[in-house]
Amino acid sequence: MHKNFRDAFIEHLDRTGAKVTDISTATGVNKDSLYALKRGTTMNMNVRDAILVAEFFDKTVEEFMGVERGALRDSLIDQIAQLSDSERQIFEASLKAVLAARDRDGEAKEPDRSAEEDQ
Repeated sequence: MHKNFRDAFIEHLDRTGAKVTDISTATGVNKDSLYALKRGTTMNMNVRDAILVAEFFDKTVEEFMGVERGALRDSLIDQIAQLSDSERQIFEASLKAVLAARDRDGEAKEPDRSAEEDQ
């Protein structure tokens, strides 16, 4: 069973001593959203904020959550398969928008590790 984003967040806070206010200031992620995550009011974040929080800790979301890339891919495929056609279209449009915003903002893309995985 995979840990949720909240568990990973708490683990990183405990391990590093990072403060919610510092994370919010450095990433632009809403402080109230981070506190809700810390309190357990929510267990996950939107994709954009999850990426920013993971990057604060100098990790990819996969690394942040301690998930192997293949396992994460399989989990996402299973979840996407449960969506209706209209929900899938919304999800795809949202993901494209997040990636376009990253490209526009000049943020570094993750390297393509598919060649490494094949070896």
